[in-house]
Amino acid sequence: MLNHITLYSARGVVSIFLLSISSFQDVKKREIDDRVWIAFIIAALLINLAGVLTGIVEPMSWLVFAGLQSALFTLLYYAGAFGGADAKSLICLSIMYPTCLTEILTELSIGRLTVPLSAFDNAIILTLVFPVFNLLWNFSMRLRGVELFKGLEKEGLHRRIAALFLLTKISFSYYRSNSFRYALAEKYSRSGVKRIVFTKTLGEDSGSRLRDEEYVFTNFLIPLQVFILLGLVIRLLYGDILLLLTLVIVRLLIKSF
Repeated sequence: MLNHITLYSARGVVSIFLLSISSFQDVKKREIDDRVWIAFIIAALLINLAGVLTGIVEPMSWLVFAGLQSALFTLLYYAGAFGGADAKSLICLSIMYPTCLTEILTELSIGRLTVPLSAFDNAIILTLVFPVFNLLWNFSMRLRGVELFKGLEKEGLHRRIAALFLLTKISFSYYRSNSFRYALAEKYSRSGVKRIVFTKTLGEDSGSRLRDEEYVFTNFLIPLQVFILLGLVIRLLYGDILLLLTLVIVRLLIKSF
């Protein structure tokens, strides 16, 4: 018999399955087949239309909040917060998981945002592991004898510290064979001085003066699909990491007074 639990379970199974496919493709080649999103939207429409016909899903609230959340993720995409595939996955989640104002307020009281917002929120929290990884990786490269800032002596201390946390030092030859996973974070200025850049995209000639045996700072292009998948699983099983931590801190502060 169709009920809230059946629909919720169906949404979870389909969403995790399709996001697993998109995550695999994102890691493998940093490109995701649009057929994944087409299947996602069709499944979301079928599941929720079944909910509408049985009176479980309120159609107007579904459409309104799906539209609002989709608009938010579209704006974040155009603001450069994430890539097009990431925006599509979050829009698909917005269509898959209907909500209403009453449900939003109820979820907030127990430390949860809507499913797509929490999946994104959790994903961003999880990506904070990368600065730690970068620091440890760069430190290990230094122990192996690699001069991290060779040729970059003109860079200020604050930019060097930022590079240790935000960038990854690898051989230029490895970068060339894996350029779809990295953006080159070093380039020569017009005056011939090598500089660190923190943008995720550079011109085609940015590495024209570099040799294969050199080591360069790169910006690892995070496969955000993997983290959106993990963020969704955490949301379905646990909740919103940041919001729950905030509620815990607030409650502790209240008790202390």
